[in-house]
Amino acid sequence: MKIEDYKNDNERILWKGKPNKSVFISERIFTPLAIFAAIWLIFDIGFISVFLLQEGVMNGIGSFRYALIPFFILHLAPVWYYLGRIIFSVRSWKNTEYMVTDKAIYQTSGVFTTKCDRKTFQEVTNISIHQGIIDKTCDVGDIFIVTGKIRLSNGREKTEGINIIDIEDYVNVYKLINKTGSDVFSDTMYPNDLRPKENHGYNTEYKE
Repeated sequence: MKIEDYKNDNERILWKGKPNKSVFISERIFTPLAIFAAIWLIFDIGFISVFLLQEGVMNGIGSFRYALIPFFILHLAPVWYYLGRIIFSVRSWKNTEYMVTDKAIYQTSGVFTTKCDRKTFQEVTNISIHQGIIDKTCDVGDIFIVTGKIRLSNGREKTEGINIIDIEDYVNVYKLINKTGSDVFSDTMYPNDLRPKENHGYNTEYKE
């Protein structure tokens, strides 16, 4: 199912795009998790080597050594998680797409299943641009769109919204979302049919 299939019939598509593939995958390889996974793997390899290379230790634990196999498989979970992010990054990229219409912002994502998020312009509370190290190298950027916050069971707050990441025309899309949001807000507060031909309060020059 294409992302445009999720829009309503009365919506007009203003922009549609996908993340830059090489940047999207690179950011899943070169992450702080990579350092953590590498340290975790080195620690486990050293620990496993003690049991495999020192015969006295192996004889001491006897048949219990076979129970260590599933233990170490589970203990390497951070490594499997990191490798999984890399292996399935291409599939995740294929399912990731963004769309801006004259009424809302859409995002599809997922690995084995596809999820579509839709946020109207009335929900948007903040929008910002971000560029990481890899983004700057490849001249792409991210747009973070905040639509609200929810309080978790532990008392912390989690930001909700849509993140349009690793796109090449991020500045123009940022401006488009800002302008469309402003137009939607203006039309909601003061519909076209009720607007006077002249509005002397608009673009007023403030003087001391």
